Amino acid sequence: MKNILNVLRFEYKGFVSSKAFRIGTIIFAVCIIVATSIPQIAGAIRTAGGGEGGGIFGNDNKAVIILSGDALTNEIYKSAFTADALAGTGAATWVDLSEDPPGSEKLAEDIRNGEYLFAVRYSGGTSFEFYSAGNRMASAEAIGPITAYITELARKVEIAGLPAAEQATVEHISSLSAEPKIIDIGGNAQNNFLIGYILIMFLFYVIVGYSNYVATSVVTEKTSKAMELLITAAKPLHLMVGKVIGVGLAALTQVGIIIGSAAFGFAINMSYWRSSDNNLLEIVQGGNVGASIAIILVVYFLLGFFLYSFLTASLASTVSRPEEASTVIAFPLALIGVALLLGFLTLSGAFNKTFIAAVSYIPFFTPTAMISRYVIGDAGTAQVLVGAGVMAVSIILVAILASKIFRVGVMLYGVKATPRQLIKAIKNA
Repeated sequence: MKNILNVLRFEYKGFVSSKAFRIGTIIFAVCIIVATSIPQIAGAIRTAGGGEGGGIFGNDNKAVIILSGDALTNEIYKSAFTADALAGTGAATWVDLSEDPPGSEKLAEDIRNGEYLFAVRYSGGTSFEFYSAGNRMASAEAIGPITAYITELARKVEIAGLPAAEQATVEHISSLSAEPKIIDIGGNAQNNFLIGYILIMFLFYVIVGYSNYVATSVVTEKTSKAMELLITAAKPLHLMVGKVIGVGLAALTQVGIIIGSAAFGFAINMSYWRSSDNNLLEIVQGGNVGASIAIILVVYFLLGFFLYSFLTASLASTVSRPEEASTVIAFPLALIGVALLLGFLTLSGAFNKTFIAAVSYIPFFTPTAMISRYVIGDAGTAQVLVGAGVMAVSIILVAILASKIFRVGVMLYGVKATPRQLIKAIKNA
């Protein structure tokens, strides 16, 4: 036990004290805090650019309305084209040039020079002319709300021209819309898929990243001949277990800082997220997840990391050069790639539930498959605990088997261990 702790302490200290670890952690934390502050940053930019009420255009931009024909004489049209009524279409300031309308050339020149953002010529009905300068984002976004506004306005005028008895009927028909009664069982499917996708992708990358670090560390120590000294001071099992646990705790430290940064960022910006139009909070709240998912994610991250790291460490010990490591760890990488695919297919409902439930208890596929099942509501706490238990037992068996491979592999230099050598070593151990 003492040897394991010594190796663990050495690996953990070496990992967290490295410049790459510190710089990477700081960059991740800063980026996450900035990302969670987007609503606050966007609000500050809007305020600096034009203050409240400027919509997508800002208070310094002007839009022109030029009315003619029925739009000047009909009371419904006249009341609809006041400054207050037009404010709902998004532009900050509307300028009415109906009394002294400029010619098309003059109007186009003013828009090109930036005096006006865009202009609308309207004489009634559903047809209107929209003048804009090229593909400006603001003017391009304006045409949608203005089209909807004029469409609704033309409909009101047409209804007003009908006999009184027909107006009520037409207005009633126009106001009809479907009213779904949503019975939510297991949360919103779309939200669940998005949340599950993010979680298993996160799980995939951290397991692959830190498992590869273990493999690289083994090959590097072997190349530098440091392994010869280590192997005489500690048993292969102790050496491998200490190395994997040490890197695992360092990985957990980094992941904890990243998750903590996200929690801190959301905490200080929660009021901005709630007041913004962003639907991220709605997605999270509408999904079938709660605080328990964070605990499950950490537990399955550690279990998945240990399972794959013991395997990659043992396979990496059979090669003598860093460039050869990618070849021997292709097998565990393929396994976790299949696990990721199974997680996606579980979220999309492509598999029979009985089949995917059985697959979720295969240790190498359990982390992604079980989390996906939990998110979509197909697995409860009991199934998650059973899956964790199966993985814990599998980790012990894989660690014992991997230590036997490790014992032979670390002493081979210049040649790769053949499958026959490894099988013989396992039998003799």
